[in-house]
Amino acid sequence: MSNVNAISGVTRVDYTERDAASEVNAANQANAANQANAATEANAAHAVESAEQAAPGAAASGPQASNPDFTTVFAEAMRDSAMRATATATIGGGMPGMQGVYLPSQDQGIEQAILAAASSGEIDDAQVALFMLMMMMQTSQEGEFSMLMQMMASMITQLQGDKETLRGNVMAFDFDPYIRDEIDRHIFNWTTPDGWETGQVVLPLEHWRPTTPAVTSAVGDRSPGLYRSVIDQFMVETSTRYRPFRDGNTYCNIFVWDVTRAMGAELPHYVDPSTGEPRYYPDTKGASSMGATATDEWLRKHGEAYGWREVDAETAQMHANEGKPAVTSAGSLGHLQMICPSLDGGFDPVRGVTIAQAGSIVTNYRHISGIYSANAIANNVRYWIHE
Repeated sequence: MSNVNAISGVTRVDYTERDAASEVNAANQANAANQANAATEANAAHAVESAEQAAPGAAASGPQASNPDFTTVFAEAMRDSAMRATATATIGGGMPGMQGVYLPSQDQGIEQAILAAASSGEIDDAQVALFMLMMMMQTSQEGEFSMLMQMMASMITQLQGDKETLRGNVMAFDFDPYIRDEIDRHIFNWTTPDGWETGQVVLPLEHWRPTTPAVTSAVGDRSPGLYRSVIDQFMVETSTRYRPFRDGNTYCNIFVWDVTRAMGAELPHYVDPSTGEPRYYPDTKGASSMGATATDEWLRKHGEAYGWREVDAETAQMHANEGKPAVTSAGSLGHLQMICPSLDGGFDPVRGVTIAQAGSIVTNYRHISGIYSANAIANNVRYWIHE
């Protein structure tokens, strides 16, 4: 199901069918994570043996006998993990891409986690199982889990319960986008929305996936009206994609990523962690995804090499008034904004530049003084332009 709205002759498809699903069940996630931890190869091997012994009883117990037997699946997974020694990884301060995910205590092994998650085949246990699969994929070689994912996909189709909520919760785990895409495509059968083929505006709920804009601009094709239309198509004030705190986060950086991509001047969301070179979806394996503070740092270190230069507020406003991309960054405040053409075509030195933004406040048009204090503007905000 999708909501379709007409804006200035443009059809917008906002994929909100998983809106409720995307609201992460924090209690389930904490429970899931409290059952999982890295172990030694010996523990992993013992987990295999214990899981295999438990599998027959789990499959035959009580009213859940018709549900998939995750014990058997993860016995196989742990055999692979033991061979590759991925199960020996120590979580410690967290694995890459695990920000915001509660990790288990050090005194719990992966054996208990598998056995606890495997027996019933209920939705919550499937979530734990998928969480552990994604943990193992984080350190695996590409393709090593293809067979396991096929088995998991088959079992997921037999689960009792709300599979869309399960999908939303699993996709909310802060793993590498490559891993989430693999799980989504191969286990939940996600396919590219039709709008990506037809030229409709597509705003994926998953923030790591790029939008498909219907209105674009490029060097040589700039005007204030076109710039305004590029911004308007994303409907930042109403789109679920940018709704504040829908999963505990805000999305100022995602909105700026979306608009600058549509302007042909992408302020990247993904970069090579060693060189800062932009990476482009779906080529995100091993890339770093940048929030607002990291993007501010990237602009200062690498922006000039990719067409961004720092200017003063008035220059930035007049640049936007010509229909050219301009942004603000405030790394110390963790925020990004698009500078948009002003209604009167000028610059107001008292109220500052005119902006559109996502974040805790979403707005399609406002002066920056309606967002920041005068002190914050003077001491924290930087202005950047691109041709």
